[in-house]
Amino acid sequence: MRGFVLAIVSLALASFTQMPTAQTDKISEKQAAPVSGRVLTAAEGAPIKSARVALVEENASSHPRVFAATTDSDGRFEIKKVSPGRYHFFAAHTGYISQEYQAQGTRDGALLTLAPGRGVENALFRLVRAGVVSGRVVDEEGEPMAKVLVTALRRPSAEEKEDWGARARKEQLVASSAAVTDDHGEYRIFGLKPGEYYVKTAESEIPGLPGTANEEDAMDWTVRSNLGSQYAPVFYPGVLQLDQAQPVTVAAGEEVQAEFAMRRVKTVEIQGHVIAADGRPATHAYVLLYVPEVDDWGDQLSAGTDAKGEFTIKGVPPGSYILSGQQHDGDKHYRARQRVEVGNDNIESIVIAFGKGRTINGHVVAASPGASALDRIHIQLEPAGESDTEGFGGAQVKQGGSFEINDVLDGSYALQVYGMEQGWYVTSARLGAEDVLQKGLQVERGSSTGRLEIILSSASAQLEGAVSDHDKPAVGAQVRVKPDPETRYNRQRSNNTSTDQNGRFIFHALAPGKYRVTARLRSASSEAPVTTSDAKIVTLGEHDHQAVQLMLATPQTE
Repeated sequence: MRGFVLAIVSLALASFTQMPTAQTDKISEKQAAPVSGRVLTAAEGAPIKSARVALVEENASSHPRVFAATTDSDGRFEIKKVSPGRYHFFAAHTGYISQEYQAQGTRDGALLTLAPGRGVENALFRLVRAGVVSGRVVDEEGEPMAKVLVTALRRPSAEEKEDWGARARKEQLVASSAAVTDDHGEYRIFGLKPGEYYVKTAESEIPGLPGTANEEDAMDWTVRSNLGSQYAPVFYPGVLQLDQAQPVTVAAGEEVQAEFAMRRVKTVEIQGHVIAADGRPATHAYVLLYVPEVDDWGDQLSAGTDAKGEFTIKGVPPGSYILSGQQHDGDKHYRARQRVEVGNDNIESIVIAFGKGRTINGHVVAASPGASALDRIHIQLEPAGESDTEGFGGAQVKQGGSFEINDVLDGSYALQVYGMEQGWYVTSARLGAEDVLQKGLQVERGSSTGRLEIILSSASAQLEGAVSDHDKPAVGAQVRVKPDPETRYNRQRSNNTSTDQNGRFIFHALAPGKYRVTARLRSASSEAPVTTSDAKIVTLGEHDHQAVQLMLATPQTE
């Protein structure tokens, strides 16, 4: 959820300078809650001109209300006729880290609650200068290498791992930002938060990134991908394996140098063929080879199948990979993947076979009136077991509520349902007699799967409350609700939010059930312990509305 909000906010900050008239005209002077303040530098307290400030409605649909403005030469801004409500409140400027309302440094901030006719004056943002990683990439002869993708990767935070659940164990590093080297072999990755980064270079850049967005560059990439790169991806300070890499530490406003000398290594070819579900050659299938546990934008090799269902991937350095195949056949989507260990010899006649998994038929029913079109809903099965090569699958629901998920391999899966209207939730999901929300969807060879029945409801509950810190409102505390007990199959019912300027929080649409509610508050210093609350257990019924009070008390060292 937080990633979605940040994406909307980024779009708002980049695109809006003031709220459209069509929205402002609907707000009366009495109801309007104007917001004003200043944006300054954190280090010097100097005003920042042309900073972008935005309020983005909390708990909205994919089209939240956005109110925005830019600062003047004195760093001041004013947003008039803001509708009452709860908002994510941000400020941003090129060269600085975006900051949330009431945040300390680059930490998470608070939501802003606006009552009718009661705005906020003198809101203050102190933006921290972003860090930069720059350097030069050369070959063995010291010649500059152009159009090389350089990526700054970081370890996911504890909060991200908690949100990701099962995926957290499979992704050691995630990409923060990237750049492409110029004709001098030079690159510059900017906009980085203070912290540790693993910097990686890969010759196989992706068309569409800065520096590769014209026809000649796209053609060059196509030629290289077919010939096969002879340069292995390299982690700083020049090693091939992640466990040998050294992180670079970036402080606020600091520019760190990371130089690379890429070297040729013996690469191999992977050849094989893809078999369609009907046993024929899978033409027009897509095959992707990637490194597991590192989620970045480079270091991926791909190929399509020909009329015989055959494919060739060239220029593969030694290492451990996941080989994934996909094919669309009408409204059916087939996928398969397997682990591949690459040594010094070519791999020939590897086989990817679609249709080896089960077909799961299902039906979605709305138990409450007023449901939106069912064909907007997408059903997804996400691996919840330990295997790296476990299957996965998904399907779009048809207007009548039916769906079909093809090629689901043996394994354990958690059910995810996307595209529901605000306030709707999955009240029941059963495969035969099995409760999928509690025990997951277990697909085993030889088992009879039956039909997956999913029931949706709008009878959601609301939970609100306050967080206090030594008898004072805990502003910007992170509040989490988790099912009790939490399993790998019901994590989709977990949710999180921030307290507002009064230390209050609201969860508007929770599925009825038993929950564990906790709060935590970080200080501005990364060395200081995290303050946590004791857990409160609440049981919510349909259309329920409850309140809970949380007290921060326990320092927790991470």
